[in-house]
Amino acid sequence: MPAEVHGRAVPRHGLEVRIRSSEGAILLARYDQAYELPEVAAFIWRRIDGTGRVEDIARAVAERYGIDAGTALTDTAEMLAWLLDEELIRLGD
Repeated sequence: MPAEVHGRAVPRHGLEVRIRSSEGAILLARYDQAYELPEVAAFIWRRIDGTGRVEDIARAVAERYGIDAGTALTDTAEMLAWLLDEELIRLGD
């Protein structure tokens, strides 16, 4: 699991991120950068509500996609680390 993203962290959407939903896809824009999230990333994005922990989101990923909890936690943390690196989310405890 990426060091900066631990299971008890609480992700929040970045304040300067513009969000559009189109035919099930999530489109994000921040300044001059635009992103289209693939299915699993969009599933994760939709569960970021500022109160749920990384481990809670990972549990939902495991249930939705039928994968084991450890893999779901690692994959979720990696996606959140990427979103964090791109400054699309921030983390709190």
